[in-house]
Amino acid sequence: MPNVAIVTDSVADLPPQVAEEFGIIVVPLVVRFGTDLYRDGLDLSPDQFYEKLKTSKVLPATSVPPPAAFADAYDKLAEKANKIVVISLTSKLSATYQVALQAVGLMRSDVV
Repeated sequence: MPNVAIVTDSVADLPPQVAEEFGIIVVPLVVRFGTDLYRDGLDLSPDQFYEKLKTSKVLPATSVPPPAAFADAYDKLAEKANKIVVISLTSKLSATYQVALQAVGLMRSDVV
């Protein structure tokens, strides 16, 4: 039976304890407030996000993670799994899905 690992993006909003318990790697989207950039869930907690939302004169925007962020996650999981499942935001709402696909070509491992 294959050993399956999971990668998702931060839009999944998984509690860190759940991701850790199940070995899920969460690739953060980038949140931008004006010229300030934050990795969702790493550099900017939900509480910090909402505080900035209340105080910022600029509304936030998001952008996709770099393909290398997904490729690094894939390579890390490939060390212990022979199949990787990626759960991302739908391609109808974000380019994250396409970036996750592109990242396969950047992997050092051949596990997909």
